[in-house]
Amino acid sequence: MSGPQVTIDLGRIERNARAVVSACAAGGIKVFGVTKGTCGMPQVARAMLRGGVAGLAESRFENIRRLRESGISAPVMLLRSPPITRVEEVVRTVDVSMQSEPAIIRELSRIAERMGKVHDIILMIDLGDLREGVWPKDLLPTVEQILAMKGVRIAGVGTNLGCFGAIMPTEENLGQLVAHAYKVERLTGRQLDYVSGGASSSLPLLLDGVLPAGINNLRVGEAILQGGLETFRELPWDKIERDACKLTCDVIEVKLKPSRPIGRSGYDAFGNQPVFVDEGDRLRAIANIGREDVLIEGLVPLVKGVRVLGGSSDHLLMDVSDAEPPVSVGDRISFRMSYGAMLAAMTSEYIEKTPLHDVDAAAPRRKMVQIVADAKAGGVLARRGTGERLEAMGYDVVEPGDTDRLPAGLLRLTAGRDRRSALSGLAAAVGATHSLGLIWFDSRAAMAATGEAEAAELSVLAQALGLVDGPGPLQPQLSPENVVLVGLREASPAEAAILKQSRVTVFTMADIDALGMRDVMRQALQIATTGTLGFHVSYSPSVTEIRGWADGSGGITVRETHLAMEAIALNGGMISMDVSGLTPALDERVSTEALSFVMSAFGKRIL
Repeated sequence: MSGPQVTIDLGRIERNARAVVSACAAGGIKVFGVTKGTCGMPQVARAMLRGGVAGLAESRFENIRRLRESGISAPVMLLRSPPITRVEEVVRTVDVSMQSEPAIIRELSRIAERMGKVHDIILMIDLGDLREGVWPKDLLPTVEQILAMKGVRIAGVGTNLGCFGAIMPTEENLGQLVAHAYKVERLTGRQLDYVSGGASSSLPLLLDGVLPAGINNLRVGEAILQGGLETFRELPWDKIERDACKLTCDVIEVKLKPSRPIGRSGYDAFGNQPVFVDEGDRLRAIANIGREDVLIEGLVPLVKGVRVLGGSSDHLLMDVSDAEPPVSVGDRISFRMSYGAMLAAMTSEYIEKTPLHDVDAAAPRRKMVQIVADAKAGGVLARRGTGERLEAMGYDVVEPGDTDRLPAGLLRLTAGRDRRSALSGLAAAVGATHSLGLIWFDSRAAMAATGEAEAAELSVLAQALGLVDGPGPLQPQLSPENVVLVGLREASPAEAAILKQSRVTVFTMADIDALGMRDVMRQALQIATTGTLGFHVSYSPSVTEIRGWADGSGGITVRETHLAMEAIALNGGMISMDVSGLTPALDERVSTEALSFVMSAFGKRIL
C-alpha cells in the first residue's frame, strides 16, 4: 500500500483482553472493552470478546450502529450522555448508558415508557475530576427523583477519573464510590448490578491489591489497545503487549539542512512560536502525515535514532542523523502512538486502517480439499473429473466428514443446483473460523425475495448477513464490512435499498468496466482479508458472459473471470468455495467453463 496506515494487531488485542479479564475476574470484576479508540471497528470488538470481555463500551452512535450491523449482539454500554434529540436512539440501541443529568434521564424514561421498555442507567458521580457526574451531596436527592421515573432503572453507579482533571484513581476516591453505592442500594432497596470504578487507569490499584472491594466493573480500552502504554508508564505490566496499534507512513524527502530555521521568526500555521536549538547541520526527513491526521506530539518512532521534530498540516519532520538503519526516500517508518494520537489517526479519513491477525507461521499446510455436492451437481462434477483434476494439481481429495463443519486445514468445494448451496458452504466455513470474508460473484444481489417459490434462493446473501429472516445469519463471524459483490448487473429496488444501507462493498459491471478486473480484485481481496482469517468465494455462472448462453449476457468476460480466480489463488487466503447452478440441464459449455474457473481459483496455471 502507499500512504499512512494504522495496522491493528488483533492477536495482541485478544491476548491483552484475556490478560485484563483474568486479572479482574480474580477480584470479581467484569470488564467492558472500550472500542471507541478504534471507532467501533467490528474486528477489534470481536477480538476483545474472544478475550472474554463481558460487553463493549462506546461513546458514538455511529460506532454502535457499525457494531450492530456487523452482527455483534454483546451488551453495549454508552459511555456518554446523549443530546436530548437522540434519546430514542439510546433506548433502541444500547443495553445500559451512563447518565448524570436529570433532564436527560427524565426524557429517557418518557421515551422508554412509550416504547414499553425500561432502560438501565449507570448514575455517574463526580469524585473530583470535574467531568460528568452528580456532585456527591446531590446524589441521594437525584436518586429519589429517578426512582419516580417508570421508564428507567438505576442499574449501577460509576465514576470517571483521569480524563479531564487528570485526577488519578486512588484507594480513597474509589472507596468513596463504593460508599456511595451502598447508600444508593439502601435507598433503592436492591443490589446494584454495576459499581463501575473507572477505566484502564484503575488497573494498577487492582494489581497492587488495593482496589476497594465492591468495585465490580471496569471499562478498559487503553490497556487492551495499547498494552498500558499510558496506564503503566513507569512499570509496564508484563502480562500485556504493546504496539497492537502502529502508525506507518512514507518518507518523501531526506536532506542535510540546518537545525535552526533561517530568517525572522514569527508564528507557525497553528499560531505557535516554536523554539529551535542550534545543533548544526542535521539529516532531516519528511513523512507524508501531519497535524490534519494525527497528534504529532503523541508519536514515538520505532526506528532507533529517529526523533520527531514537529509537523505542519501535511508533513511530519524528523531528525534521522542517527537512525539505525539509515533512512532513505521511499522507506516506511512506524510509530507507537499515545492514546490521543491513536484517536486522531483512527478518525482521519486520510489514514488507512488495517486490522491483521498475528497467526504464527506454521509448516506449509497440506493441500487437501473436500468436495460436497448435491445429487445433481455431483453428477456434473463427476463427468468433468473434478476430483481427478484437483489431484493432478497436487491436492489430496478427502471424503466429507460426518458433520457439516469444515475441518481445520482443508479447503472445501461445495456445489449445488442453485444459490442455496452457498449457505451450506458458508456455514461450514464459518464453523471453522472466528472471522471470515466473502467474495460473491453473481449478476444478481440475492439480497431480497420476490416471491414465495423463489424466496430461499433470491435472499441467500441477505440471510447470511442477517438482513432478512432465514436459516442464517452467519454472524458475527461474517461481517458486512468483509463482504464484496463482484459483477452485479441487476438489483430490485428493495435489494438496492438493502445494499445501500449495509456495509457491503459492490462492484457493478459499470465499476468493472471503469476500473478493470485487476484493480477490482485488488480491492476485493483487501476488503475480504482485512481482519479475517480467510475468505469464502461464491460463484454463480450467470456472472460470466459465455458465448451463446443468454443467462450470462452482459456479464464479465471469460478471461476476466479467470483473472479474478487467478488473483484469488495468488492471494492464498481462500478457505472454501461454492459454485451454484450445476445441473444436468446446464449447457455443457457453461459447466465446462465454470469448473475451469474453479480450477483457476484452486491454483491451476498454464505452465
